[in-house]
Amino acid sequence: MFTSSTKNQVSLENESWGNGAFTKALLEGLGGKADYSKKGRVTINMLDLYISERVKELTNNKQTPATSKPDTIADFQIVGLE
Repeated sequence: MFTSSTKNQVSLENESWGNGAFTKALLEGLGGKADYSKKGRVTINMLDLYISERVKELTNNKQTPATSKPDTIADFQIVGLE
């Protein structure tokens, strides 16, 4: 589960993004920017890292996304970029 911010924060939007910081980061990540291994794929853990860092960057650390995943779930591919 991905959330756009912690419970004590608001989710920030910017007209130039066309949506909120979380959605912008999510779309960028799914589009390939989260492909840290450069192997043409995005995994759930790669996307988690990308969203976390990108949202903080976009909002000057005013918004912190959160993720919850059971420990028993291994990393898996969610996007193939080829």
